[in-house]
Amino acid sequence: MYKFLVIILFVLSVGVFGWTMHSYATSGEEIVSKRLQGPSGEDVIVGLDKSMSPVRIIFNVKSEMHAQDTTNPAYKYDVKLLDPVGTIVGSEARTQSEKKSDQGPSFERNNQNHIITTVNVDIDGDYRLQWKISPKKAKITGIGYSVRKNVEGMNIPFMLLAGGCFVLGWIVLIFGRR
Repeated sequence: MYKFLVIILFVLSVGVFGWTMHSYATSGEEIVSKRLQGPSGEDVIVGLDKSMSPVRIIFNVKSEMHAQDTTNPAYKYDVKLLDPVGTIVGSEARTQSEKKSDQGPSFERNNQNHIITTVNVDIDGDYRLQWKISPKKAKITGIGYSVRKNVEGMNIPFMLLAGGCFVLGWIVLIFGRR
């Protein structure tokens, strides 16, 4: 009985977490989707206005790599969103790592969507996206970005529910054996 309850709690936790993250990333309406060229550059996002707030910027990276270690630094990226007067209104810089899916070296193809920022449009006009991506162990096969308008925030009650189910699953697992 305890094993069945533990499995249900863990599956519920993962399901609610995944559904909440998917809803967060895909909320609103996509207004721009564009492929980018080169390891660095700048692109103009034309015509953002206050009625589109909040706006979410998603950076997409397609890569291939030969994963040999348990954790492999794939690439490093730095993306900035600037408003029409040149002020940075959102940014993210980090190194993406990939884990092997099984024993021994393996060839991995990945398509990662990185949520860079969610901002309110305070100044109507053309915003600029600046990017720089540096491969580590991966070969970058494509980069791009998308802009979504009128997005929703994170559903905190559902995230708390997912966390609560996860913790409760561990409690039942530990104390159910006694």
